[in-house]
Amino acid sequence: MEKIDNSILRYLHKTSSPEEQDFLLKWLEESEVNRQYFRSLKDAHDLGKLDIHLYNSQVDQQWIKFEKQIVCKNNKTGISRYFIRVMRYAAVFILGIICFQAIHYIHNQDEKKIFKTTIIETGVGERSKITLPDGSKIWLNACSSLAYDNTYGNIDRQVHIKGEGYFEVHTDTLKPFFVHADRFTYRVTGTSFNVYSFDDENETSIALLEGGVTIEYENLSEQLLPGQEFIFNKESGKYTLTNVDVNRLSSWREGELVFDNITFEELAKRLERNFNIQFVFENDNVRKHSFGGSFRNYESVETIMKVISTSTPVKYEIRENIVYVK
Repeated sequence: MEKIDNSILRYLHKTSSPEEQDFLLKWLEESEVNRQYFRSLKDAHDLGKLDIHLYNSQVDQQWIKFEKQIVCKNNKTGISRYFIRVMRYAAVFILGIICFQAIHYIHNQDEKKIFKTTIIETGVGERSKITLPDGSKIWLNACSSLAYDNTYGNIDRQVHIKGEGYFEVHTDTLKPFFVHADRFTYRVTGTSFNVYSFDDENETSIALLEGGVTIEYENLSEQLLPGQEFIFNKESGKYTLTNVDVNRLSSWREGELVFDNITFEELAKRLERNFNIQFVFENDNVRKHSFGGSFRNYESVETIMKVISTSTPVKYEIRENIVYVK
């Protein structure tokens, strides 16, 4: 463990080399025990309660001083060097116990901490830009939420999202970034990507603009390449990988509503999130009609529905913020 201890201390003191950081990252990924051990040393270091090298150095200096005093009195007291050596070993043993107890105590205190969760939510027609503690940026689309707790950035970086969000993740090789969306975990590096995951929709997806993303779910582990979109169908349990224009897909950040070959039912849900309206289907056959197009979000529902009705067999009537589809 001496090599690990030294690597951790150098990392905490910001003196570790890139090679040593890679070694430490691989060690942290091996097990939860390793991550807990790292957390204990980090907390002790941050609190100023434990600096093994410095503490041992101080003990050695004090012991040498004490030993000289004992040796000077050796002729008068009859204390042997053998006895002094035994006492020194005993002191080192006791010091080890004290260090272990300190680490154990700090770890237990860490486990007792109350975790606080930060949740950011957007309402109908709202969008929000969030900057996380590490500098990563996230744009939330309407009717979406993002959550992370106060352990964010300690060992890794984990967030949970419902709805739609565009991510620009700050690179940190020692602290992986994980996005939890629906049943999936997305492990990302310094990466830009768009996540789409609404509870009331049948499909969840992630589209990668640049960087790297690994998609993890049960036995699935899929590597996503820039320009690709991963789409999972909740009903069938199957997924597809397609090439897409991610900039166009994420243009909602600039206020553009883009719909590429989606059903009218899906279109209605997206319009409901962006406008204070409700769709009522009086004709269920219309639900599965496909539609594609783009609008600016400042355009009215009336304008959007007029365009839709000219390119599809959809008939409608708007009364008091309710769109009746016939």
